[in-house]
Amino acid sequence: MKFCDECGALLVPRKEKGNKKVILVCRKCGHKVTPDSSEISDYVIASDLNHVTREKIEVVKEKTRRTKRVTDEDREAFEDFFEDDSGVESY
Repeated sequence: MKFCDECGALLVPRKEKGNKKVILVCRKCGHKVTPDSSEISDYVIASDLNHVTREKIEVVKEKTRRTKRVTDEDREAFEDFFEDDSGVESY
């Protein structure tokens, strides 16, 4: 394992696009390092994941509202239940 000289983050192996050469790249700052020939065998990219377009998060378009409202009778019952013994209501 190698760490970035600039920010100290972990260097991750990546393949260069043009020549398929493995380089070490810092995910935090983007610093690139070419590993020694003896270190290249230590860094192996196992597989790349291909995501399907169906693997998405479902989005609900309509906004739901509460249908049940507190009635005046319920409100009065709540106030009576939570009223202090002193007779003074607290909110």
